[in-house]
Amino acid sequence: MSAVGIVLVDDHPAVRAGLEGLLDEEDGVTILAAAATGREGYDAILTLRPDAVVVDHHLPDESGLTLCLRVQALDRAPRVVVYSAFADARLRVLGVIAGAVAVIPKSASPDDVLAAVRGDDPTPRDGGQLTARALREVGTGLDPGDLAILGMLAHGVPVDEIATTLSIDEAWLRARRWAMLERIATPGRRVPLRSRTHGLPPVAVTA
Repeated sequence: MSAVGIVLVDDHPAVRAGLEGLLDEEDGVTILAAAATGREGYDAILTLRPDAVVVDHHLPDESGLTLCLRVQALDRAPRVVVYSAFADARLRVLGVIAGAVAVIPKSASPDDVLAAVRGDDPTPRDGGQLTARALREVGTGLDPGDLAILGMLAHGVPVDEIATTLSIDEAWLRARRWAMLERIATPGRRVPLRSRTHGLPPVAVTA
C-alpha cells in the first residue's frame, strides 16, 4: 500500500510543526509540504498532487473553505480536512458545501485526524458532527433552490451525480457553491474568502 501524501496549510508555525510531527511519525503517511498561506498551499497541491490536505479555516489570504472548493475542480482532487479551533456546527455545514471530507477541531485526537486524512472514517461528515438542526439553521440563509444542493452534499452524493440530477453543468454547480458560501457568511470581520490574486472579492465571515 503506497503512503498517503499530505500537504499542510496553516499560518501558525507551531501548529504546522505539531501536525507535521504528529502525522509524519505514522506508518504510511508522508508530509509533502507545509504552507503558511492559501496561495502557497494551492501551489503545493498543484505541484505535488497530494492524497490529502489539512487546512486551517482562517488563513492570511483566504479561507480554508475556499481553498477546499478550488481544489475540487482539479482532475484528481485530494481529500481536504478543515482543521480549526472554531469547528462548530455552522462551520461543519460550510465544510460540506466546500467539499471537505471532515471539519475537525484542533482539540481532536490524533486518531481522528489520521482517520480523516487516510479516508478511513466511513462517515466523515457525520459521527455526531453534522446535525439536522445545523442544516436547518444554515439553510434559512440560502435561496430555496440551493436547499436541494445542500441536502445532497450533506448526504455525500457525488458532485457529478448532483449535477446530473438537477440537469445543470458541474461548473455552474461549483459557482452555486461559491454563492452559497457567500450567502451564508454572516456580517463580521472582513476576511477574503478567496485571495484577490485568484480573481474573487472578499466576503465577510465570522472570526
